Amino acid sequence: MFEEINDFETGFKKLLDDVLEFDIQNPLKDVKKVLCIEPHPDDCAIGMGGTIKRLTERGVKVIYLCMTDGYMGTTDETITGHELAQIRRKEEEESAKILGVKKIYWLNYRDTELPYTREVRKDIVRIIRKEKPDGVFLPDPWLPYEAHPDHRTTGFLALDAVAFSSLPNFSNIDLDMGLKPHLVSFVALYYTHKPNYFVDITDLMDLKLKAIRVHRSQFPEDIWEIWEPFLRTVALYYGQKAGVKYAEGFRIMPGLFYHITPFAELI
Repeated sequence: MFEEINDFETGFKKLLDDVLEFDIQNPLKDVKKVLCIEPHPDDCAIGMGGTIKRLTERGVKVIYLCMTDGYMGTTDETITGHELAQIRRKEEEESAKILGVKKIYWLNYRDTELPYTREVRKDIVRIIRKEKPDGVFLPDPWLPYEAHPDHRTTGFLALDAVAFSSLPNFSNIDLDMGLKPHLVSFVALYYTHKPNYFVDITDLMDLKLKAIRVHRSQFPEDIWEIWEPFLRTVALYYGQKAGVKYAEGFRIMPGLFYHITPFAELI
């Protein structure tokens, strides 16, 4: 029987520590497998490349799920979208190897046109049920001023899928395929303006940049001259908050907190 609690702070701490057994100070401590969902074939490396390397170095299995084909990601008028999609797939595979990632799922929706539909949710749910990750990383769909619809849509779709992956009557055809419902323990939002957890990547910053630069179609010399200082500035921003030089920031929440929770921002 849950004892009566008369003040919010005590109840909040007890909920996290005793009921949910969620350690916000070290939420990735016991993970064995995580799914990193990205809108395009470079977002995992850009958003959390250092963290991915940290995880794979200690034996955590990191799996990518890329939502779109990268068809639109060029200013080069001499290359077709079809050619670019093939190039970006190879670049992603090379970049993933640098970070220790061995498995990538591709949903191949058209870049800039990712639909927010039940069918796409079912695609993500099926992969969650197949892989059974402890946690799911996704772009924060509430990032202020985010202009790219694929980023916003990916974030909302991923949250939907995490919420529904444990429900047997959602896409119950999965049951016929032998894929059982799966409850994800936590979500971690990258590209976030409200981080509550940081990973020190000071010693991995150069490796992260190397993994990003592998996406040569996205970062030719003239563009890289702008993007390298931008990427370093983002890492310095999170690092300043974390008290280190370079960091990656995440908004991490236990499963209960991403539905009807008025105090989710307090975690």
